[in-house]
Amino acid sequence: MATKYPSFKHKTDSSVQITDLSWERLFLNVTIDTSCTEPLSFSLAVLSFSYDKIKYDDTFSGITEGVPAMLRSEVPISPDAVENGRYRFHLNMSLIDNASFPENGRWYFITRKGDDPTIIIASISYDLSYKLPDMDRVFPYGKSRYAFTVHFTTISFDSANIIPSFTSKFMIENKDWKDTLVIRERKTFVGRFRCALKKFKIWLLQLVYNLCFRFNRHDGKHVLLMSETKPYLWGNLKYIDARIKSRGLDKDLTIDYSFRIAVGRNNSALNWFRVMKKMAMQDFIFVDDFAPLFSFLKLNSHTKLIQVWHAGEGFKAVGYARFGSNNSPHPLENCHRKYDYVITGSKRLAEVYSEVFGQPYDHILPVGMARLDDFLDEKAIKTKTADFYNNHPECKGKKLILFAPTFRGANQRNAYYNYEKLDLNAIYDFCGDEYIWAFKMHPFVKKKPPIPDEYSDRIIDLSKATDINDLYYVADMLITDYSSAYYEYSILKKPILFYTYDRVVYEIVRGVHKSILETAPGKVCDTFDELITALRNGDYDIEKTLAFREANFGEYDGNAADRIIDTIILGHPNNSN
Repeated sequence: MATKYPSFKHKTDSSVQITDLSWERLFLNVTIDTSCTEPLSFSLAVLSFSYDKIKYDDTFSGITEGVPAMLRSEVPISPDAVENGRYRFHLNMSLIDNASFPENGRWYFITRKGDDPTIIIASISYDLSYKLPDMDRVFPYGKSRYAFTVHFTTISFDSANIIPSFTSKFMIENKDWKDTLVIRERKTFVGRFRCALKKFKIWLLQLVYNLCFRFNRHDGKHVLLMSETKPYLWGNLKYIDARIKSRGLDKDLTIDYSFRIAVGRNNSALNWFRVMKKMAMQDFIFVDDFAPLFSFLKLNSHTKLIQVWHAGEGFKAVGYARFGSNNSPHPLENCHRKYDYVITGSKRLAEVYSEVFGQPYDHILPVGMARLDDFLDEKAIKTKTADFYNNHPECKGKKLILFAPTFRGANQRNAYYNYEKLDLNAIYDFCGDEYIWAFKMHPFVKKKPPIPDEYSDRIIDLSKATDINDLYYVADMLITDYSSAYYEYSILKKPILFYTYDRVVYEIVRGVHKSILETAPGKVCDTFDELITALRNGDYDIEKTLAFREANFGEYDGNAADRIIDTIILGHPNNSN
């Protein structure tokens, strides 16, 4: 019978905050500052949160403090010193729980106030939160075949307070670390059976692929354009396909397509077999996003797998840039490891792409982004601009501010944006008769911008526009945050503002490649007041945008698709052209 744990109410209170952490051998030193005058008692507690019970619909705003939670374990801890609301702990990790090490689990620092049963989860100061990645510890023993580990992680319920925790685990040496499905790690019969069944399915799919590959001709002329996240041709793949056809190369090359939503979906066995058969026919496979099937499928060495990643550059840490944090990729068996080539927009990004995809530098080809090939084409700009004003005549004669932030939340299912961080009254007043403020929300965000009817003459929603690139031509200014939208927009030499109301929380909890404040190609505004002041004063730090543009697009010529085709397909030794 499953163990039942008590549920509880919880909150994060900035008046209870961890301000210092340090190690002395097995001792963890912790300082917690409070504004409470009455004495507090503290505990370490293993908590679990039921995010799956949150209703993610078009009303979801991202505030999840009320998410159901359970208290799985609690161990009181006593301070070694208390002075003016400051509590200092000198915790011997070998004596935490009943004079022993803490059990395996994710531990939070908690307290309660008076008779209120609500659990207050201690937050952590912003300055200290940046140091948490350096606080992890590994204590090996048993000739280093075993280890006690302490790993610090963070969450946030309100985009303001960062909640730290540490996961304590006793680990055993894994000699089969290259195998993603190590059966011996499954402790239950059901777990081992499911693992074995999955291995059988993978073996069967691999067998289908291998047999189909053997009975197909491979002459360097078969190209597959593929997406496992979208059921249609888009982005870089669309431009590569169009250029192949405009050059008449499709008369000699066989171009095939595979578009489906496989991430987070259960596709039929027939669908999987069709995909295996199609891939087995190819000499070149181009993908433009995450394609997890390559984590387990081993392509024949003849076939070249090319990643033409959809984003140019962004702050968000993805792939192996997140290794060691939650949802880390497998150290070896990951689809990003399987690419023969990765396309990037500039040489400056080679190091970033090498880190993200776990690929050596000689696999990174800085030949440009195909979807930007007609970005500065005057005819295309004229046509798309005319189309926009025909559809939106209310924007004629006015300057357009394009507001295009990324989503918050872990994934597509729980994506949101906190519209409460925008003062629509102030935006409306600022726009006056000169500006139009246009929302272009990320496709994952279900909740629409709450635009009052009386503001619709100055504030509009363009989120349904299929291609944000088409909006860049008419936008006089871009406001974004952690999205990669700024990358291509910088080509146009127009102002970019970054509205990052949750910058520190995002950097720590979500993870970024680099400091946003130090590297953003435009002015960074952490509050709405800073944003509206920058707009009123025309303070954009435009010199940062121009310098970024020169560093990344100084040699831009709009011929990336040609270079991809010529370098990879036509220039490959297996191709007879």
